[in-house]
Amino acid sequence: MNKATFLSIPLLLLFGCSSTIESEESVVQNMERVDNHTGLINHYKGHLEERPEDVQIMQELAKVYFDKGDIESAKFYADHLLNQGVKNNELLQLRGQIHSQDGEDSLALKRYKSSIEMGNNSGEIYVLSGISYCNTDQFSQAKSAFNQARLKGYNDVAVKNNLAVVYLAQRQYDDVISLLVPVYQENPSNQKVRANLAIALFKVGDVYQARDLLEGAFTDSQVAQISRQLHR
Repeated sequence: MNKATFLSIPLLLLFGCSSTIESEESVVQNMERVDNHTGLINHYKGHLEERPEDVQIMQELAKVYFDKGDIESAKFYADHLLNQGVKNNELLQLRGQIHSQDGEDSLALKRYKSSIEMGNNSGEIYVLSGISYCNTDQFSQAKSAFNQARLKGYNDVAVKNNLAVVYLAQRQYDDVISLLVPVYQENPSNQKVRANLAIALFKVGDVYQARDLLEGAFTDSQVAQISRQLHR
């Protein structure tokens, strides 16, 4: 065997490993792109069978379960990691989200604060904090958190819609209308914006505009029921 042949073997091994890594990432990205939660779960569980103590894989599995809506499984894996002493800002954020889904927003806020202290400086963590502040009637803190998310480049429509929820909770219906009318005009297909704006319009007595907003998204009987409930 000549020298060139010897040289080719490690090169083939090197490129083979690189190709495998790229293929692995590609598989995950493709499944994430189409929200193939079942495929991702099977993918990560397959890895856990080979490496049951792989912290990163288990954390990814917990997140996929959460995204799928299986809160119990997400909680199981997240708590296992925390009980093993694993602590990072992504895991703390995830555990906070699980608390919030379970209606434990005070506990969620503690997790979010710890996540921020560990370096989580994303817009998302402030949006999540704002939602939990709102759910615990801490409206001033909620607004501050949402505005902080906005300063970090978070989606303006999402931030304004969350601020509108705070105003609705405080019965500041005119503020909701002023905030959301321009948003709705630019994003007429956004169902959350339409619903929150319609609620505010119902509350100030502008029933016809509210009905127009909900037309196509709800049946006439559903709109009538919403109207009755909001005027109780």
